Amino acid sequence: MKKSLFTIMILIMCLFVFAGCAKSKESSSDEGSDKKAETEDNRTEEKEEDTSEKKKKKTKKERNDKKDNDEETETEKPGTSEKNPARLTESECRDKIDELRGSNPVRPAQEEILAELANIPTVSRVVDEQGAIFSEMDNDQRARLRRIIIDEVLWEESGLAKAIPVVYDHDREDADVLIPLDDAKAFFKEIYGEEDFVPAQYEAVDDEYMLFSYGDGDPWNSVEHMQYFEDDDYILVSGPEFYGDNSGVIELLGYADILFEKNPDSRYGVTLLYGRCRPNDIRVSYVNTSSELKPAAGKTYGGINLIDNDPATVWCEGVSGTGVGESITLKLDKKQPVFGIVIVNGYTADYTLYSNNGKVTDVQVDFGDGNVISGLIGGYAFEGVSGDYLAELNTSKVELDQPVMTDTITITITAAEKGAKYDDTCISGIKVY
Repeated sequence: MKKSLFTIMILIMCLFVFAGCAKSKESSSDEGSDKKAETEDNRTEEKEEDTSEKKKKKTKKERNDKKDNDEETETEKPGTSEKNPARLTESECRDKIDELRGSNPVRPAQEEILAELANIPTVSRVVDEQGAIFSEMDNDQRARLRRIIIDEVLWEESGLAKAIPVVYDHDREDADVLIPLDDAKAFFKEIYGEEDFVPAQYEAVDDEYMLFSYGDGDPWNSVEHMQYFEDDDYILVSGPEFYGDNSGVIELLGYADILFEKNPDSRYGVTLLYGRCRPNDIRVSYVNTSSELKPAAGKTYGGINLIDNDPATVWCEGVSGTGVGESITLKLDKKQPVFGIVIVNGYTADYTLYSNNGKVTDVQVDFGDGNVISGLIGGYAFEGVSGDYLAELNTSKVELDQPVMTDTITITITAAEKGAKYDDTCISGIKVY
């Protein structure tokens, strides 16, 4: 009996121990699960924080990349960045000129130096109807431009005088003056944007100097009655362009358009950009004359001969004497700004006809609205000269100080001289500009 009770007690104690162990194991398992869950939660939170931080960094990088791209795009747009402005193409230069010509003329503060700079490409005769960006012309054309720039530097009355240091070496036979090459390069870039100076065939460079000798007698072109047009980035100088030389030849070429780019790095505030010569677009619709010589020997002498651009045809007055008081009236195709007229005086078909017939010596020109001016008309000839050259030698201008709006011009002969054989006064041509 006692043995049975002892056995029962042992069994009960074993049950208690087993139950405690099971509970301890379950508790330990629950605690492990909780720690595992907590660890996974912490990792998830750290992962989320890491992802969030990476997103922040990526977003910041994207913003910076976008900013860089925007700045790069802005720099590449023409005219949008002062640090790296894009130069206009030739077609864009022509469009800019047309745009500026449609605005009202202005009087810029630097008018005098602009006029001198504008005459550099015209005097060097690199401006033509085709037009060109000066820094992109062929090297021979740029060399002509550079020569006139040096001429201006050496001329004491020029606004460019002494812009480059020069050395006078009277012992040299190959040059009158020496121009430090680095100074010359910097100045060429400042004036017309020269980037890749290479001496042309007849430009001498020796020991880091340009060798320069004075010259004279070359023909020139010049811009007259300059008008100025301006916007925030560009200045246009425009006016009638004439050819001239030491023999006294005058020829109306058209209208020069010289476009400047504003440049704060230049001491003059601008750099020469582009130039062209527009054809003369003022058209005369018809001509009325107070008299005309009757046709003879198959030739006519009416007013239409004044506007046919043929120096071999003439208008000849038809009254007795030298024709003082006779008049020519030009009717233009529309009312427009006019600076003046050029008259080709005398019968310029050849030397004999020129010498035998009379010539105008003085005229009065009425441009309308009270704009009446007088002008002396000159000219001469010598044997053997061609008709075309005779016409150039006998061209004279009668012009206004400022352009006027007009569609009618009347020229009256106020003085004339008879020829060796006839007293008929002749005029071979008239152009309006």
